[in-house]
Formats: sequence, structure tokens, C-alpha cells
Amino acid sequence: MNRFLLISIFTFLLSPAFSQNKKALIVAISDYPKASGFRGINANNDIPIIQSALIKLGFSEKNISILKNEGATKKLILNALQNDFLKSLNKGDIAYFHFSGHGQQVQDLNGDELDGYDEALVPFDASSDFSPGVYEGENHITDDELNLVYNKIRTKLGPKGHFMLTIDACHSGTSTRAIGCARGTDIAIAPEAYRQKTDRSKHDMSQSETKPEDESQMASMIAFFGSMANQLNYEIQGEDGKNYGALSYAFSKAVHALKPESSYQQLFDRIKLIIGMHINNQIPEASGILAQPVLGGRYLGTPNYFRVKEWQDQNTITLDGGFLNGITPGTVMGFYQPESRDIKNIKPISIGTVKVSGSSTCIVEIPDGISQALCESSWVMVKEENFGDLTITIEVKGTFNSLDPDLFKQLFKLPYLKKVDHNPDLILIEDSKKIFLLAKNDIEIVALSKSSSANDLMYSLKSAITQFGQSQYLRKLTQENEQIAVEFKLILIARNGIKVSESFTQDSMKDAAGNLIIRVGDEVKIMVKNTGTKPCYYTLLDIQPDNKTNVLLPKSNDSPSDYYINPGASIIIPTSFRLNEPLGQELFKLIATKNPINLRPLDQRRGMDDHREKDPFEQLINQTYYKDESLGTRGLTSNVPAGQVNIYSLPFIIKK
Repeated sequence: MNRFLLISIFTFLLSPAFSQNKKALIVAISDYPKASGFRGINANNDIPIIQSALIKLGFSEKNISILKNEGATKKLILNALQNDFLKSLNKGDIAYFHFSGHGQQVQDLNGDELDGYDEALVPFDASSDFSPGVYEGENHITDDELNLVYNKIRTKLGPKGHFMLTIDACHSGTSTRAIGCARGTDIAIAPEAYRQKTDRSKHDMSQSETKPEDESQMASMIAFFGSMANQLNYEIQGEDGKNYGALSYAFSKAVHALKPESSYQQLFDRIKLIIGMHINNQIPEASGILAQPVLGGRYLGTPNYFRVKEWQDQNTITLDGGFLNGITPGTVMGFYQPESRDIKNIKPISIGTVKVSGSSTCIVEIPDGISQALCESSWVMVKEENFGDLTITIEVKGTFNSLDPDLFKQLFKLPYLKKVDHNPDLILIEDSKKIFLLAKNDIEIVALSKSSSANDLMYSLKSAITQFGQSQYLRKLTQENEQIAVEFKLILIARNGIKVSESFTQDSMKDAAGNLIIRVGDEVKIMVKNTGTKPCYYTLLDIQPDNKTNVLLPKSNDSPSDYYINPGASIIIPTSFRLNEPLGQELFKLIATKNPINLRPLDQRRGMDDHREKDPFEQLINQTYYKDESLGTRGLTSNVPAGQVNIYSLPFIIKK
């Protein structure tokens, strides 16, 4: 049914000027009992980043309740929702519920599901296997049960209240050997005969939702889901090396980048983008009216500076921003007089470098030192961006006895490759004839015949791993800049060889869930617009579902001046592009820079000077290219001045 009808509403509250209380309940289950059949996940890591997001949205920490692990049985979760949490709410309040844990489908007993299955949350005391007379799903919390509770909460809040839900769990999936840390299973709680006769792929969420009789007296709701009904929900490795639920991570980052007057749709689009930059085959979903401003348009946002959270000594301080704010180790921070804004023309009081970055705090080292009084009165701003190091994690399943052991060891001497035992970026697996390199959600990167020479095998594996690392890094790159800002839209030119009106823009190409859909063979043009205040050059990258990266624009023989755009200008690029397989989530990235850059390190374009001073961002990206079996450690050798780059990303789905 409405996928728990997880209607997540930006419960986040209205502004401090309102008397609304803001109450939140977070449920996170990491350590499921072994007997349950569910493996452990990293849900506990989600708690602090969800807390940080809620505080950013105006929640008081004392009003955020938490249930975790053995404290999150079915009885305790429902009791908290229906009693403690419900009783704490008043008319007009804002409420928020978050769940991080496993999700699973269960047999539909009342016939309200088109696909024959209810979606369910998996509490601490639930089991993954159906066993007649022993366990038949009684400890799962189904969407039917949840909707009754949600309606009680909405009724208590009344029409002037808000209720928001975010569910970071699987609902169902089709992958049988997924290698990431998935939050759920594709095996439903139902008798085997029932599973065999029921086709879950035909589920139409929009037609199966049960709505309350009178919503006029209820709080509005908006729900965010971690993945579509036919997908598993994976974890994302954060900048601190910890694993987080994909939705928890993306939601938290999106909230910390939230601007005044943003709509729920803009927030959700950012969430989809963040997940798509890390996982190319998982698409979140939302329910509710998204075309309304967050917090009723009264969310004021925060200034683009940071403040000192703790002064440890003259050389070490803690700031109130971390990787959720885009601050990574190596980022250079400037300390300025209060009220400073145009930092390009102001000399900082002092300069420091981020050494450790947590989710919402970071530790900065200041070589020249700064007094406590001066430090605590400063506005601290990013002076140079650091985009982080390249690291690819890999898990090896198999003995690989048929390969030369010395050559095989060489593979793991690549400076960017890290061997792990769980939740890898890649998995290396073999059968009797082939060696497979797989990514999350069972995406095949390469399949190599064991009959090939050992040298050829190792070269192919290294090349495939490097290519994957490059594309993943580029997927994750993000940078915003109000002065240098370029965005674009796709225009459908032809479908199935038949021309389409050029007024048919990407807004007409979205499905009911708001996902941009491109069909195999579609031909598109690109409309570019400079939304900033400065002229700039732009480069267009294409990252395919199979992780191959292409520089679409400029073309190899073009001059940089062909891709120069003034503020306020809008251009339709004459070149058209035909999109074909592989299927899955693709990503276009438009990179706008003050100076022209060349992201074709092997090609020298007309109009480019061999001896020109290379742009720091260009140097950074070119370090990622495969050269002599080594890969540069991004971010350590080339920081990028703040405000010099804008990266606009557009995800879309390639379908037949």
C-alpha cells in the first residue's frame, strides 16, 4: 500500500516566529539478532546526521526521541508512536518520524495491494523467514498498521500542523547477489506457493493507496523513501569513512544545503541527485504535495559562514560545519572580521586547514595561531575547496588460484585501492571460466576470460578499476557558486526516428515520480543558461550507467570560446546527442569555470596553449586519469580556490 505511506512531510516546522512545537522520533536498528536472519547494518551512524539535519531545521535536541536496537521492537515502536510521541503533540505542531533499518514485503491479507504484498518495517524482534506456525510476519510492522498510526498523528496535529516521514529501508528488490550493504531483502514473508504465483513487478503504488475519509481536518504529509519498490536500498560511505543509509545521508546533506524559499520538490531533487552520485541504480521516491515551499516559505536558512564551536588552543579549533556542509580534510578556511562578505578582496585574520571532518563539525589547525577572543568573534569561510581523496574499496570472493600470485598481489598495490570484508565499492568474484568485477546492485563492470594471459587479465582489471574510480569520483563532485553558475535542460529532438517539437523540454519527459526518463534512441539537444553574475566557460561530462565517462563538450577540435556564456544568456547548443544502452541511471555534469579548462589530457584542442597555466580544478581532475598504473590522490596536491567552479548535475534514467 502506499509503501508504508511513508509520507514524509517537511515537518520541519515553520519559523521561530511561530509557536509550533517540533517533535521528532528516530528509530535506528543496526544490530539485528543473528537468529533473525537479517545481517547487521550501520543504522546507528544515521542517528547523529538526522539529528543534525533536524536541528538545522529548528528542532530542539531535547525534543528528538531515539529508539535503537533492542529498544526498537514492534511493541516498543508502536507504543512510542501511539502513546509517548502522540501525547506530546498539540494542534498545529510539527512532527517528524524517521526509520533506519531493514524493510521487507509481507503477504497482503486484506486484498488492498495490487501486487499482493504489503510493505513493512522490520523491528528488532522480527524474522526474515516465513515458517508456518512458527513465524508468519507477526512482528513486522505493515504499511496498513503504520497508516492507522499516521492518521492518528495527523488528526492530533490538525490542519495547521505538519507531519514528515523519512524511511531508510528496502521495500523489495530483485537482486540476488547484491554486494553493497542493503537494507532489506527481496524474499517476502509469505508461503512459497504464494510467492510463486504473485507478481510484485506489477505494483502500482498510486492506485493502491488507502486514503483517510476526511483529510481536511488532518495535518499535511510528505514522505521520502530510500528506493523504489523494486529496488534494494544501499548504504553510502561518507567522507569520514563511515557507512550511512543512502536516504539518511542524502537527506542530511540536502538539508544543510537548503536555501531560503526552497520547495520540497527542490529538496527532493537534491536528495535524488546525491544518491545518484553515489549509487547509479537506486532511485528514491516521495509522496505528498512537493510543490510547496519548505516550512511554508519561512525557512530562513543560515549565513554562508561558520563559527567557532570550541577553541582548544591557539593552533587548534573546532568549527560548526563538517562534511554535510561540504567541508573535507584539506579544505583551507579563512578567519575574517565579523560581517565580512567579499572575501576575495579582504585579507583574512588567519588561515587554517581542516584536519578532521565529522558530519557537522571539523577540526582546523592554524599554523600561525589565533587568540581565543579573536577566533570566537570571527566569521570563518571556505578559502580553498578540497574535493577529497580517491579511494576504491574492493572485496575478493574466491581463491583465484589459477592466477599468478605475484601478479595478483600487484593489483592491490594500486595506491587508491583498499581491500575490505564488507560493503565494498567493487567485488571480485570468479567461476570456472571467468573473473567478474561487479559494482553495487550487481552491475557488471567487466567479465574476463581465465584463458587470457595473466598480464592481460591484470591490465584489464587495473584499467576497469581505475575507470570505475574515475567515474565514481566525478559522480560525487559537487560545487555551487552564486557568481559562476550555469544550468541546463534537455530538449527532446526525436523519438524512434520521429522528430519532436523543440518545445518538448525535460519537464515533459518525467514520470509520475518526477524522474527524468530518456528512451533508448532518443535524440536530445541541450539548452544552457548562465544564472550567475559572471561570464564563464563550460564543459559537459557524461557518466554512463556502466561507469564510462565521456567529455561531450567541448568537442576535440573546438575552441574554448565556442563554450563561453555571458550572465543571463541562454543558448541551445547546435550539436544533438543520441542516447543508447546501457540502461540505468546516467548523469550529465556541466562544469562552469572562470577560465577555460581541458579535461581531455590526451588531446590538445585548437586554441589551447601547451604552456598555459593550468586551472587548479583542471589539474585536480586530470590527476584521476590512468597513467602508468597509478592514480593521483585527489585533493592533496591541488586545492581549488572557493568560488572558482560551479558543477551542475542532471541525473536521468535510460529505458527501452
